[in-house]
Amino acid sequence: MNLVHSEMVQLPARLGLSDLAAAARGSGVINVLQVVVYHGRRQLRHSAARVVETQLGGVELLVAYEGVDLAPLRRKMSRNQLEPLHEALDAVRFSRLRDQPGLSSDDTPLWLVQRATGPHLHGIILAPDKPELPYSRIVNAIDACLPAALRELPLRSR
Repeated sequence: MNLVHSEMVQLPARLGLSDLAAAARGSGVINVLQVVVYHGRRQLRHSAARVVETQLGGVELLVAYEGVDLAPLRRKMSRNQLEPLHEALDAVRFSRLRDQPGLSSDDTPLWLVQRATGPHLHGIILAPDKPELPYSRIVNAIDACLPAALRELPLRSR
């Protein structure tokens, strides 16, 4: 699993997203949430989605896909769209959670969910197809609040 973890952590940088901790320390940034989707069987493209919330009320979603030579897709969001997600993360005490137990590199897909606020950065790996509490609550909130972050792009065969 260490190789998969390393690949997941490095994926956002390979896709052109800045360092997560640096993004969280940016001027006026309140909170940054990132979801890296890793498809082990490689029928779909890996992706990274990042939500950046600023003090001025702006919320921007950036989504990048492996193998797509475009700048990350950008979409404006409202703070209200994210409120159920923040509530779910707080309810499960996200900052104290560890990776979902019992995962292997054979599980697919795997998500690396990270939240950064100022100097604090925390992330966990979970399997969205294994509905175990409290991880299922995080998965359901991401599904509901960030559907654009989870859009799947197939790999094209030659």
